Formats: sequence, C-alpha cells, structure tokens
Amino acid sequence: MKLLELLGAGQKAGRIALRDAQQAIRYADLGHHIRQKAARLNGVGCAALAMDNCVDWVLWDLAALASGTTLVPIPPFFSRTQTEHALRVAGCSVLIDEHGLQRLAFPPVALPPGTNKITFTSGTTGTPKGVCLPQAAMGRVAASLVQVLGTELVEVHACTLPLAVLLENVAGVYAALMAGSTVELNRLQVFGDRYCNLYTVLAASRASSVILVPELLRTLMAQVMAAWVALPEIRFIAVGGARVDPALLRQARRLGLPVFEGYGLSECASVASLNTPDADHPGTVGRVLPHLRAHIRDGEVMIDNPGFLGYVGELCPGELATGDLGSLDCNGALSISGRKRNLLITSYGRNVSPEWVEAALLAQPAITQALVYGDGQPSLSALIVSPAQHQEIAASVHRGKHLDPDRRARCRRREIESGVAGKRLQLPLHPRQPRSGPHGVFPPIDGAHHRPGGSGGDHRGCSKRLSVVRPGVSLDSTWVPGG
Repeated sequence: MKLLELLGAGQKAGRIALRDAQQAIRYADLGHHIRQKAARLNGVGCAALAMDNCVDWVLWDLAALASGTTLVPIPPFFSRTQTEHALRVAGCSVLIDEHGLQRLAFPPVALPPGTNKITFTSGTTGTPKGVCLPQAAMGRVAASLVQVLGTELVEVHACTLPLAVLLENVAGVYAALMAGSTVELNRLQVFGDRYCNLYTVLAASRASSVILVPELLRTLMAQVMAAWVALPEIRFIAVGGARVDPALLRQARRLGLPVFEGYGLSECASVASLNTPDADHPGTVGRVLPHLRAHIRDGEVMIDNPGFLGYVGELCPGELATGDLGSLDCNGALSISGRKRNLLITSYGRNVSPEWVEAALLAQPAITQALVYGDGQPSLSALIVSPAQHQEIAASVHRGKHLDPDRRARCRRREIESGVAGKRLQLPLHPRQPRSGPHGVFPPIDGAHHRPGGSGGDHRGCSKRLSVVRPGVSLDSTWVPGG
C-alpha cells in the first residue's frame, strides 16, 4: 500500500491539509511541496530528522517516503548519547534540522530491503533499538484507523506529542491526512511548562481529535475542571502509550471528554488495537485493527503479522512476542494485564529498563545498592543503599545522569574495589526542566509502588535503617544516562 497515494484522496483541493503558526498548505498544493523537498533528498540513502513540531517536519517526512530515503526521526527527549547511537547504527548521511540539510560522516549500513523509516524505541536500554518499517506497514495502520473511525469523525487533528513519536506520526498525521482532515501543528513550547496551555491550545485550534498519554489526559482533565467548560469541538481522544486506569477514563468521560483507550507497539507501526465510538469495550484496549491478527500463547499477546521488517542488524522473526500478558474476549477485544519482561512504563509512555537505570546509579562509588521503581507513575523513584550522607547521595545521582557507558564501567570497577557498604535510603528522583519539548511537563511524583526484585543485591532486613531524602534531586523521568 503506497501511503502517499492515499493522502487526502477524494477531498476538496481547497481544504487545508497542514497548518502551523507560519504557514498553511492546502491538499491541492501538498504534492508540490513534497516533490520540492524530495528533490533535495535525491541520492540520500538515510537521513535523520531533528525538528520541532511544524509543517516542515511533516513535509520532510513525506518527502522521504516519496524519494525512497530511509528516515530516522530523532525524538526531542533523546540524550546526546542516544542520538549519536541512532545516527551511527542507522548509517545516516544527512541530518535535517531547522537550518536545512547537514552532511554527516557515518558510513552506510545494511538495512532490511524496503525500510522507509527507522523508529528507535524510547529506552529499554541505554542504546535504543531501531525498528525498521516499510511504507506499507505504516499505510495499513493509517488505513485501518480510517476504516474503524470513518472520515467524518475528525475535521481537525491537533498534534500534542512530538512528531518523532510513532504514535503521533502514524496514528495522528498519516491517518488524519488519509481521512482528508486538517492537521494542526504547534511547536511543543506553545503548550507551556508542564502543558499548562493544553486546554487553551486545543480550544483555539478547534481540534476534533487528539492523542494523549495518560499523564497528559490528567493534565487536560484538571484544566477542564478549572475552566468549568468542556471542549465542545472534541469528538475523539485516543489515550495510549502506557496503562490507563479505567477509573480515570470514567472520570474523563463525566467531564465531557470522549476518551478511548488503545494499545500499540513500534513493531506494529504504532496502533495495534483501539476502542472506538462504534465499538467501545471499557476495561479493554479495544479490538485488534482489521489488518492485524493476534492470539494468546501461554498468557502472552502474540501478533502474527506485525508489519515491521526487523531491527537494525536483525531480521524480523515473523511472529512477534509482545512481552505483554493479556487475553481476548468473545468480542475480539484485547485486555492487557501486565508484562512478562522486567520493564517499567511511565505514565508518559516512556519504556525504561530498571536494570539500566540501576546500573547508572551503581556506577557511583557512594551508591552500593539500587532498586528503581515507578511503573505507571510520571517519574521514577529509587531505593538506594549507601554509607554516604544525603547530600552526597543526591550529588551522586546527579553525576550519574552524565556518564557515558565507558565511564560508567570504570566508575563501577572503582566502587567494587572500594568495598563500600551501608544503610538504605529511599530517594525520590524528581524530574528536571529539559531544554525543550513536552518532557517539561513531568511533575514530581506523589508516590510510587515497588517493583519486585531489582539489581544491587537483596534489600531485605534493612527497614530499620530506612530514611527519606527530601525532594530536590533533579532527574528527568525520561532520563537516559550518557545525555
């Protein structure tokens, strides 16, 4: 399925396809703008795209599809180390940013034939995995969403997540353009600190659809309650990226917010299942999209035809073991009950391997044991064993954010040689204000629940030495060691 051929099919040429604060492009002119940018990508094998949300981001993205250039969207929350890793392993020869095209020196790499986009996972390890997607897989997801939602439901789709996030890129932009809707684009800073302007932006754009992660849904609910007025134009709010409490969905609907939970994976080119106004199954993540087939094996959700071609350096296994535990009911609705693998997913949809963060903490000589937890919370917390004082522990956590893998290994060796041991402390890891992007919305946590296990040894029998460090340590909940 050629995605570009289906964009705005049958729509009036005068309707606006893409709009931001600087420009608006109608469907009649969309092809011309795509061809202009595609000509500049002629001969480029693999390009990275690192821009804020805007019309030009979408045009470069579509131009890469038109030219056959493999595109690597760089999320704004990636650390410098993660960005360099993505550029290198994908073999990017060009970086597209707000200044234009910049040549890179990374040598080309062998990718699965037909790879049109490489999306890097949000961080289950320090070096994210590149998922290779063909245009056909992304097109099938967009077409299935239009099939189950129809073309009349959405008139204006407002992008709130970074466009480099596959969920917004495919389920937001591609599906909206395929349905002939207007895609409203705002730079992420427009939403304000902690998305304090989310309600205002959505009201001003008269958005009829939006995609939110659970934490942004909570933010919007609070703003609706403060305004005492719902958003009358909103017809469909898709919520995904992390587990959603059914009570939260019920409360949102009582506020007049038409929220519908979905489920997706990068390997499935974003959305795999979705509740809709015509097929709403509360307590589930909805029916599997028409183009997919799923079944349950030993309690684990399996996708028969996920659509991805493989990972960078690794071919697709065919059947995808999602690592998620779930069930299918008689209506074909999928329920997710947990995860097989040891993985935390924050309420912002960031995937975090606790062992990876624990390893970065343990790289500090002052920290002898660490257990990271916070699944479903806005940010992470850690239980730390250390002989040091609170102030030194806070400084060690801060230093751990800036270590690259080699320095982490050297520090860990020094710690082992020192043989330190000590008391246990619980340290809330509070987020810092990032340089840009929506991750500035992450508030300090009010609490978190334990994840069994963890690295750094057995933590039992130390409760009498437990104390709490007061807030003040700055740690982004999307924190990636090395950045």
